[in-house]
Amino acid sequence: MRIVSDNFQIINPAMYDAVIQKKAPFITSFINRMIASGSDGIDLNLGPLGKESPTVIPYLLDVVRSVTHLPLFVDSPSAEAAQLALATGHIGLHINGFSLQPERFHAFLPLMMQYESAHFVGYLLSENGAVPTEPDGRLHVAASLFESVVSKGPDLLSRLIVDPVVVPLLWDEGAFQALEVIRTLRTLPELAGQPVQSMAGLSNLTSGKVPLAKRTVMEQSYIPLLAEAGLDYILMNTNRHESIHSVHAANLLTGGLPFSWEALPV
Repeated sequence: MRIVSDNFQIINPAMYDAVIQKKAPFITSFINRMIASGSDGIDLNLGPLGKESPTVIPYLLDVVRSVTHLPLFVDSPSAEAAQLALATGHIGLHINGFSLQPERFHAFLPLMMQYESAHFVGYLLSENGAVPTEPDGRLHVAASLFESVVSKGPDLLSRLIVDPVVVPLLWDEGAFQALEVIRTLRTLPELAGQPVQSMAGLSNLTSGKVPLAKRTVMEQSYIPLLAEAGLDYILMNTNRHESIHSVHAANLLTGGLPFSWEALPV
């Protein structure tokens, strides 16, 4: 699993001010801390930037790219924001993301067809934007998503990253939903008929009023399940060092290479 830091949040007042006021040193210092934490990629959650987007998004990508060439996940519900990011020409961009919701699907798929070097995250949500609740519900959605994407071009599937949508354990049947994510990840390649990239948001699992100690224990318990199921990208808070260690340990156990204690960076 590759670690994607979700610490960059434009709704953070200090970050919003730094981006809007174009305070490059603040932004680069923040990004460098994310890199130092062991991130393999960075999620830029742009939130509702609105009218500032045409100037802010290209500026932000230029600043981030000045300090790192790690994959960048441009996280916004807006296809316009995604296009602004893609139009910068920066490489290693991943657009996060779209689903079968008609307004989202028809807005993002043309971008996927136009920008052939970019990857796109597809959420396993129903056409009305709901999380499937029935057994194998995510797999039914995945089958429809694969069919819809392939209808636009058979090569697009290789640039799709499937997000089965981790939900909070505090939801009704939250534990069942957590295991449905694991079962879905294990079945995706067979369903698609080829290897499929996948991504999951670990932070969602423990959302809500949960003591940090309990949050950490549950993250550390779930991480090995995600690794064994073949997850490619784990979106997580990289300030939680215990969870970072769990990812490295799980990767050692599931990576198929000879085990070495020296390879565990603790």
